[in-house]
Amino acid sequence: MGKEDKKQRIIDASYKVFANKGYNNASIKDIAKEADVTPGLIHYYFKNKEELLFSVQNYIQEGYHNKYTGKDVNDVSPFDALLEIKSRSEEDPEWYRMRYELYSLGLKNKDIQKEVASILSNGRESLSKPLQKLSGAEKNMEGIASILLACFDGIALQKMLDKDFNIDEAYKVLGKLVEIYLNE
Repeated sequence: MGKEDKKQRIIDASYKVFANKGYNNASIKDIAKEADVTPGLIHYYFKNKEELLFSVQNYIQEGYHNKYTGKDVNDVSPFDALLEIKSRSEEDPEWYRMRYELYSLGLKNKDIQKEVASILSNGRESLSKPLQKLSGAEKNMEGIASILLACFDGIALQKMLDKDFNIDEAYKVLGKLVEIYLNE
């Protein structure tokens, strides 16, 4: 197994362990066991658990962003993009659990706060660029991107905590609001 394969195995195992146990309760030993590697190998690739946490977050986020890489923004309707984002909370709630934990950790730790701020900034940027192209207008899309990011996180949280929450209706309304905003 090559270096990149080992590193990826550690990231995948970390994702499972962080999602199941939480960051504070997860240990390098737990991650090593899940990855079927030695704890020393984890320290070879990552200087500490914090760096590993951010590597997991970046890997998952990149995967979501890469779904749209190389696609013409006109080939993906805003509503289709919203449906894809909605599916994340249904198909991969662990990612949101990790995300919320990152937010909580960032509120308590200045070093983590910087990384979380960067994650949020990248999220806003990844939303505002295609929105700018879709609108065709010269208006700044940073504001709507910020609101959408908050909506995605908030809607996912409601779905995770309330089994009766109607996520379909929430995304339907959100889609209409985005459409109205883009056409104004």
